[in-house]
Amino acid sequence: MQMEKWFLKANNDIYVDPKKLNTSEIILKILSNRKIQIEEDVVKFLDPKLENLHSPLLLPNLIKASNTIINTIKNKKKIRIIGDYDVDGVMSSYILVEGLSELGANVDYDIPSRHKDGYGINKRLIDKASLDEIDLIITCDNGIAAKEQIDYANSKKIGVIVTDHHESPILDGKEILPDALAIINPKIASSKYPFRDICGAFVAFKLIEYLFKISGKDENEFFDKYLQYAAIATICDIMPLIDENRILVYYGLEKLNQTANLGLRALIEQSSLKDKKIDVYHIGFIIGPTINSSGRIEDAKIALELLLEKDYSKALGIASYLRDLNQKRQKYTDDGFKSIDAIIDKYKIDKKFPVIIVRDENLDESVVGIIAGRIKEKYNHPSIVFTKIGDMLKGSGRSIDEYNMFEKISEQKNMLESFGGHAMACGMSMKNDVFEDFVIKVNNNSDLKKSDLVRKVYIDVNTNLANIDNYLLHDLEKLAPFGKENPRPLFVSKNLKIVDFKVFGKNNNVIKMVLSDGKDQADAILFENIDSFRANISAAVGNDRANSLFINNSSNFSLDFVYEPKFNSFNGRTNIQLNITNYRVSGAKND
Repeated sequence: MQMEKWFLKANNDIYVDPKKLNTSEIILKILSNRKIQIEEDVVKFLDPKLENLHSPLLLPNLIKASNTIINTIKNKKKIRIIGDYDVDGVMSSYILVEGLSELGANVDYDIPSRHKDGYGINKRLIDKASLDEIDLIITCDNGIAAKEQIDYANSKKIGVIVTDHHESPILDGKEILPDALAIINPKIASSKYPFRDICGAFVAFKLIEYLFKISGKDENEFFDKYLQYAAIATICDIMPLIDENRILVYYGLEKLNQTANLGLRALIEQSSLKDKKIDVYHIGFIIGPTINSSGRIEDAKIALELLLEKDYSKALGIASYLRDLNQKRQKYTDDGFKSIDAIIDKYKIDKKFPVIIVRDENLDESVVGIIAGRIKEKYNHPSIVFTKIGDMLKGSGRSIDEYNMFEKISEQKNMLESFGGHAMACGMSMKNDVFEDFVIKVNNNSDLKKSDLVRKVYIDVNTNLANIDNYLLHDLEKLAPFGKENPRPLFVSKNLKIVDFKVFGKNNNVIKMVLSDGKDQADAILFENIDSFRANISAAVGNDRANSLFINNSSNFSLDFVYEPKFNSFNGRTNIQLNITNYRVSGAKND
């Protein structure tokens, strides 16, 4: 069992009467753990309303950008959208292309190639726009760091409007902004926007929202059509599902489940989700990765073409092709993860180094970031994975809360040919011959302690089984949609005995149990290989006591379980089931 430390969130500052809001104290405690404590904030959270979205007018330079766009449309000049190759970039591009088309613009699009161009607007795309006699470029989900590139566009007499959500570059404590006609970004220093953490597609959404409003178009029709795209991007770009992001995703999912977009309907059908209610999970783990695969493996324009397609049979063909690309991406990822994990295991890298840095020259460039994320999840170490591209090593890193990867890797910037990122993720390239020095210097300067590398489990509520009832589960659903900064609440119940125990699954990795606290019982499920479970229990209580569980299907010792309580429907019957995330033998002194 991997070492971990359990923490019970203990924010007991609750200023709301649960009876007044027709909810439970447990729900109010969970909200308090998320710093939602006063009545007004609780009501807004439990009853999200579109009217509580922040006004687009609060975004910096929005009016200036809108006036430029309106004049460009009136003068029948050409507009080109330049997006990014991830889900946020594709959705941003769709919103701008479709929205401006509805307003009568002569608009088209381009998206850089991950393999040929790298991230963001570049000189090749600007030269192409010049040849096509483009008058105005609008970037989306990129552009804030493109000072040199936008200077080049200006030299070609092409105006640029930047719409972005990334941090602006800082040099010697001063913000460096490109010389664009207008910059719409909630994170620039001059911004007064009340909520900084919106994705690129939400910025694009707000620009089109304002343009529709001043053009006299129906606001309800706008929300009905465009909410779903900004919601998909918000989920896939892992934005915090609080404040207006929560409202956006809440209503965006509602619209997505009734979508009229033929491309999305085709993708839902090809993903075997046609008869399901689409939620955050389906977007984050099925639909989003499929859209992303186009930019990772081939060309992100394929995904954008799917959304713009007006023939359903053609849309089905494109969606099927994207699903095939995603399977290829999954194979690259799975094979790459196994290769990197074998290297870590062979050389005991996780035991020797606080920052795991590994290279495999045979990895596909498109998946090194995903593999680094998987390694980080398995070992709870900051992790950087490299592959070889030509004469260079190209890497991508993923971090843990205790390690600001952008700051710490920046200390070794002189060893890198390129570098960018933020606290939790980064990308870089370097010459092959500096790799070993880089590994040593990064680890020598990591400042990580052993305690930083222990996995933390944050629990919302310590309760007995009697409190896990239908009323509570219905109340918990009011907290959805779940995601970053609004995770599914975790519960802990201690000193439970296993009174029934069965193993299922092709790989013996589905363990079903009945748990008892002496008064009440609950069905529970744990997704873990039985050999791993047996080894963990044996290590804690000894082989003889562990064997009694596997022989008698019940335990003569107590365990503590962390879980998500959920409704489980099977053969027309619905019951409460505890989905176990963590367990330990009772009496452990680590919380």
